[in-house]
Amino acid sequence: MREALTILNVPWPPPVFLALAGGLVFGLLLGFACAYYLAYFSGRRPLIHALPVPERKTETGFALKEAEEAREHAEAASEAKSRLLATMSHEIRTPLNGIVGMAELLVATGLDPEQKSYVDAVRTSGAALSALVDEILDFSKIEAGKFELTHAPFDLVSLVEGVTELLAPRAQSKNLEIASVFAPGIHTRVIGDAARLRQVLINLAGNAVKFTDKGGIGLRISAADEMIEFTIIDTGPGIPAAEHETIFEEFTMADSQAQPHAGSTGLGLSISRRLVERMNGSLRLAASSEAGSIFTMRLPLPGASDPQPLAAPEALHDKRALIVATSRFEAPYLAETLTAAGVDVLWAASAETGHMFLREAGRAGRPPDIMIVDCALGAEATRLLGESARATGVGQSFVFFSPFERRALGQKPLQAFDGWLVKPLRIRSLYARLAAAPAYAPENAAQALTSTTREDPSLHGLEILLAEDNDINALIVIRHLERRGAHMLRVSDGLAALEMAKQGIQGGRRRFDAMILDIRMPKRDGIEVMRQIREAEQAAGAAPSRLIALSADAFPAAIAAAHAAGADAFLTKPVDLARLDRLLATCHTSDEPAREPATAKAF
Repeated sequence: MREALTILNVPWPPPVFLALAGGLVFGLLLGFACAYYLAYFSGRRPLIHALPVPERKTETGFALKEAEEAREHAEAASEAKSRLLATMSHEIRTPLNGIVGMAELLVATGLDPEQKSYVDAVRTSGAALSALVDEILDFSKIEAGKFELTHAPFDLVSLVEGVTELLAPRAQSKNLEIASVFAPGIHTRVIGDAARLRQVLINLAGNAVKFTDKGGIGLRISAADEMIEFTIIDTGPGIPAAEHETIFEEFTMADSQAQPHAGSTGLGLSISRRLVERMNGSLRLAASSEAGSIFTMRLPLPGASDPQPLAAPEALHDKRALIVATSRFEAPYLAETLTAAGVDVLWAASAETGHMFLREAGRAGRPPDIMIVDCALGAEATRLLGESARATGVGQSFVFFSPFERRALGQKPLQAFDGWLVKPLRIRSLYARLAAAPAYAPENAAQALTSTTREDPSLHGLEILLAEDNDINALIVIRHLERRGAHMLRVSDGLAALEMAKQGIQGGRRRFDAMILDIRMPKRDGIEVMRQIREAEQAAGAAPSRLIALSADAFPAAIAAAHAAGADAFLTKPVDLARLDRLLATCHTSDEPAREPATAKAF
């Protein structure tokens, strides 16, 4: 047959035979497998039940080996995913830094209103994109099980007040108030993950600012069942009852929130709840209606070894205070704080009521020791209240305003007061200001305000090295710091940065007060450069310069590596130029640079 097929030019074995044989073998194997699994899953003994015990052990060994291989593959895939996320984070943040940074520089060049509105739109879009990247990275890390928490002492009051200060400009630009209040007995120092708590609070309060168009946002911190309870209240549009739980799911937003606002992934609340649960706490939507929403979060935050209860100064006990303000959160929270400090508080919800209280106090011969007036009542009403307080004999009078309101208030109303308080209030600053005697005459209040509210730190005379291979990112930092008075030297690779630093350490040139080093640079990476700079300083017995790591890699591993190499601070791109200023300003005041903790904000 083989010869006959050869004569007919049919190859041996014929393809049809091979196909039939292969199909037969495959069918037999498939049938055997199906029969085995049907028997197994139907609860009957499998077809190969007669195999001896050693064969079963071999089968178990194969299963264990396959399971181990599957685990190794999963770990490798997870590691590859992490590397991809780190790379994508870097590649996205680098051009994003250029966009946001150039917009910041453009604002300082003097623009007409129309041009400024365009630049503001660029800045807002850049900030939204940066937040979007952060949310996606956080979600991916949680999904991969690589989200680590820290347990360290931190100041709870400072953290919460820092969140309100961070969100205040956004809220005040929408004519919203934002304030925080602490229940009596709350400890200032607790143990937990400060960075993640801050992240959750920023998400919850930030959402409230985003979706609220009228009224305000309040943060209340109290103790509940050996836990700390955080209550975030807003006067926004509310969330439908059917969506009280679904808003915590991934990529989900309430119908009332989905359309008017862009730049959100719907991941924020999902990430927040997962973080809170990882910290053994709970997060829920406690109530919601057309009048607003209330979110409550409970966390176990034990007191530190030095818990330090928030104590009011003795000088405030038994004093009488009058608050004149019309507000949903600021005035009630201020009254509550002063009452907890032992102050007898009267709250007037209008200028007319305030004048009435002052007249009655004057007739009784018992004027208030303290009067606080919210400038939101209007410039003229504020001025008249200040003059009335002076005529009545009020001990100290303060005007209460935000930076936005300050610009509209003008100088004249300030001259009727002894001082001012800035929104949102920090409780320690409030206590210190009210407990102190007036430090200046009323007529000098406006001048004192002008001289003490300059926020731009001077960097005059500082010698700063910038190691950055991206020309646009380098230009942003150089132009900004030169405007602050710093002398800048830029290099574009790691070897050049190390050479310049060593020259300064060895006396070949003026030493750098600070060095800003990109983590990813040609020829030598920033981590190795920082490590060698610290070694050279130690060998020469030289005082350490301030080292600031700069990177688009926002992963905790990169931050930890930078601090381990000797970095004093870590900045992610897009660069927060105001924070960079603050870090560099300390070079004027300290020979030994203060180091930020390794948990410094990276997102």
